[in-house]
Amino acid sequence: MINKVIFNADDFGISPGVNQAIATAHKQGALNSTSIMITLKWAEQAVDMAKSMPNLNIGLHGNLTNQQAVLTHREIPLLTDEYGRFKNGFVKLALLNLLHPIKLKRQAKAEIEAQIKKAVACGIKLSHLDSHRHVHMIPAIFKAFRELKIQYNIPRMRFINENPLRTIAQTSSKEWLQDGAWLKSLILCGCAVLDKLLYGYKADTYFYSIINTCKVSRDKLHKIKIPDQYTQVEVMLHPGIPEVDKQHMEDVFDDNILKDWRSKEYACLMDKSIENEFI
Repeated sequence: MINKVIFNADDFGISPGVNQAIATAHKQGALNSTSIMITLKWAEQAVDMAKSMPNLNIGLHGNLTNQQAVLTHREIPLLTDEYGRFKNGFVKLALLNLLHPIKLKRQAKAEIEAQIKKAVACGIKLSHLDSHRHVHMIPAIFKAFRELKIQYNIPRMRFINENPLRTIAQTSSKEWLQDGAWLKSLILCGCAVLDKLLYGYKADTYFYSIINTCKVSRDKLHKIKIPDQYTQVEVMLHPGIPEVDKQHMEDVFDDNILKDWRSKEYACLMDKSIENEFI
């Protein structure tokens, strides 16, 4: 069934607190979609949880930036260190896109394909593709993702096409001025323009929440108008229960896992009335 509004929780599998928040928000709240980081330690728990949630759409949260890769350093030396751990963030991957676009595309495609195969082997029927830190919007990596979407017949791929001016006009707070969201939005908008020009890509799903990344609250979801040219909207959130994750500090590799805003986005998803705010 096609949902007019996709409430997608990123980072399924990153930690037990995030996993628990996603499961509860789906069973009791508005969450209808998630993206799994199949390479991480807590992905196995996420896969087990997914068995009791047949109506939850699950996509691949392609990971090229954190922890261990599926492939070896010998196979993807541009992406990993000698121990097979990812070594680049968004900025370094964007630089590699300029310096070594063909190698980057080939190695990114190989690793993401390995992640797709791993997810499928776990029994997950992938509903969509997206990526951690939005690295799939980088043109060479975007091309790899698009080819894999077609090759594996994956229905949807996230495309960051949010109109920042529209979102800012609908947002009363000015947090986006203080936390750098405007810069992130500008960079991703630039990537989207390049992806359209280079590959002629056109999405039928509108994306919402780069401007409000990690600060989606009930007051920011009020009478959001979906632009006429789109059939649905994806709202990205990062729910979590930091109190649970503080009991597993040895597995916390990113401080964002413990941030209070995860609790706030979790609370937002538990309010089912948000389903009626998109027009």
